[in-house]
Amino acid sequence: GLELMEIKCTQKHKDSHLYAYLVTTAQGSSGPCLVFCNSIAAVRRVGSTLQTLRLPVKMLHANMPQKARFKAVESLSRGGGNSRSIVVATDVAARGLDIPSVATVIHYDVARQVDTFVHRAGRTARGVGENAVGSSISLVAPSEDKAHGRICSVLGSSRSLFATVNMDGRLLSESQERVNLATKIVVAEDTEGRVQRKNQWFLDAAKEAEMEVEDDLLDDDYGDRRDQGRHHNAQRAKAQLRVLLSQAMTTQRFGKFLSSNSAAKNQVSSYVVPMTAAEGGKRKKRRKRR
Repeated sequence: GLELMEIKCTQKHKDSHLYAYLVTTAQGSSGPCLVFCNSIAAVRRVGSTLQTLRLPVKMLHANMPQKARFKAVESLSRGGGNSRSIVVATDVAARGLDIPSVATVIHYDVARQVDTFVHRAGRTARGVGENAVGSSISLVAPSEDKAHGRICSVLGSSRSLFATVNMDGRLLSESQERVNLATKIVVAEDTEGRVQRKNQWFLDAAKEAEMEVEDDLLDDDYGDRRDQGRHHNAQRAKAQLRVLLSQAMTTQRFGKFLSSNSAAKNQVSSYVVPMTAAEGGKRKKRRKRR
């Protein structure tokens, strides 16, 4: 059946809790996963962050071309239950999707309406008989506690209906370090893309008016001095992140990784992205220079 779980954390730490759950728990890495956000902006930010962390992520929202939407949906069914595919979506994916292999639904943002929560959670546990199993995990920030409580109330049960997932402190700390680096990279790339789009609009407008544009009228690719600083920090962050992602995260030597709820009690080896030969060579050269 469907198991309901919750993770209580601050809004600021949702990314690290999401990442830790996806890469270090048996349930989080056991099959295709749908991550729901309440806005397109959140989908883009969360999706880009997870992609930067080298997870197999696609995004799905109403402003995407139809072909891109189909590819995102197709990624959930490709490979069946053994796929690690992750789709970060708005509630456009909460209705109409019937993919039995989806193992986990994660509510990154608590649903605004109870029926939205029900439709989201209903994207998993869609198999037949014993195969109709899945997990629904809600990331609940303090500002969302009231809305989450309303969902619990309408479902006809107290909050005990949701099993609490307690995360290992060291794993969360290591996840937060990786997420912080990924965030720096995403912010810098977003700024660079915004500047390039602005310049391209200016060039297209000038071309249409049959005017020539001098280079000094265009913004530098990396924006102002502050943006240039972000770009340089992002380059350093990329190198650091490559190294971290090539290493497994480790737990504390005492206590348990998660609470004993059946869906997430088993720890698995964290998701490791091996460095390529070229990346490894760059790292050795840096060490020699030092």
